Amino acid sequence: MKRSVLVVDDETVFRNYIRQMELWENSELYIAAEARSAQEALRILERQEINIVILDVSMPGKNGVFLSEIIAAKYPQTAMIAVSSYDDYDYVRQILKNGAHDYILKSRLTEETLLRALESADLRMRQRSPWEIRKELRSQAAEWIFHGAASPFTSDNSRKAAAIAQIRFLKSYSGESLKTLTDGIGRVLESGGSREDGLDILAIPCGSDKFVLIYRFYEETSEARMQERIAAVNLDSQDAIRRLYSLQVTVRTCPAFFSDNAMRSYLQFQLKEKEEETAAASPLAMTIGQQKKLLAAVETLDGKDAGRQVRSLYEQIPPGQEALCLMVTKEMLDLLVRISEEYRISLDFLPQNNRLFEYTQGKSRETLAANVSGLYENVLREIREREETGQYSSLVKKAIALMEQRYGEPVGLKDIAGTIGTNSSYLSRLFHEETGTTVTDYLNRVRVEQSKKLLEEDVPLKEIVCRCGFRSYGYFLKIFKEYTGKTPKEFLKGGE
Repeated sequence: MKRSVLVVDDETVFRNYIRQMELWENSELYIAAEARSAQEALRILERQEINIVILDVSMPGKNGVFLSEIIAAKYPQTAMIAVSSYDDYDYVRQILKNGAHDYILKSRLTEETLLRALESADLRMRQRSPWEIRKELRSQAAEWIFHGAASPFTSDNSRKAAAIAQIRFLKSYSGESLKTLTDGIGRVLESGGSREDGLDILAIPCGSDKFVLIYRFYEETSEARMQERIAAVNLDSQDAIRRLYSLQVTVRTCPAFFSDNAMRSYLQFQLKEKEEETAAASPLAMTIGQQKKLLAAVETLDGKDAGRQVRSLYEQIPPGQEALCLMVTKEMLDLLVRISEEYRISLDFLPQNNRLFEYTQGKSRETLAANVSGLYENVLREIREREETGQYSSLVKKAIALMEQRYGEPVGLKDIAGTIGTNSSYLSRLFHEETGTTVTDYLNRVRVEQSKKLLEEDVPLKEIVCRCGFRSYGYFLKIFKEYTGKTPKEFLKGGE
């Protein structure tokens, strides 16, 4: 049976190199589709079955690490092989953790190495997945927790902790759809740890909307460090589930226990007696209305209003909800990081990854509200002061740099906005306000200026049309005369 392959790479040359290999004629593998970006790849995966994805790690916009995370969670039956021009250990580690079967440097990629990787990945995916392999352990753990069977952890030399995760479904699903959805969520919950990292997570389904989470630590001995690690992986899992499935998951961590039996008794009690409390738990994310208000303040660079919105959000957190404080703080700081990147402001002092737990630990809700709202006010004030000096904003600078770099390609407003990570309508409005012209007009001017240089170098007109990104010879003549007042021949005769 033929096995379908999707090639994802923003470089046309590399896609052509892969497509022209002879291995596709001599194996059970075939290229079913090609994609130039992570977004395009996800659209393909939504509409057709793909067995193996060859993905570039470093792509503009959403990179291969992001794509591998989505594939691992939503398309676990699809194998992944990562390729890259750079030997970056952080990328390698993260993308392999997301389930990629191999990581090959482009400089070392040959037909033989790719074929071996494809066949190996295909063979492994035809066998049982990690989720299926652990299915029996989940079943044994469920029997132990709910029906008093023997513990499957008797010979397990680990320190354990537990939590209860509840999914907040916003609509009803059919039986098969619900099973697929909960399986995917379970995979995300388990993906936060691995035996190699010293932490294994078991997500045991409990009804249609809950999981019992068992954390097994194989190296850590500090209770405080265990709780810190649990808080961090739960935060990442909740964030991933919200992005992948648009669902909110609350996770209630159980206290530490001296024995597995005590932990089991506590879980049984919580699942039976705390249903109403769980159902009434507060959401772990901003509402759409809150997001709109905060983003509106950010777009207008109104630091005081942004500070008010941040403080208002913290005020809605019920007392004693440390996990909710942690999630809200992460969302606020993630947005601030995106703002700082957009305007090229250095915020190196912000906590990253596991340090977020340390940042929030010991701080009251009021203190966090004051700290984070103050950050927003200061950053937006700095951006506003920069813009008042007459300099272009970071977004406009990025758009101009991109046009000057890629004028020879068929790019437009939507492509430019997507590449620099903003909304096309917002970029159009901002660009016109700051430059007094449209994105299309500016891009045409760049192309015309480049074509004038090539004309002076005696480059043939047809080649100029191609190299400067004009869609046709007639369109080139029209735009050239519109912007210079002359035809190319008149320009060469009379100069400027």
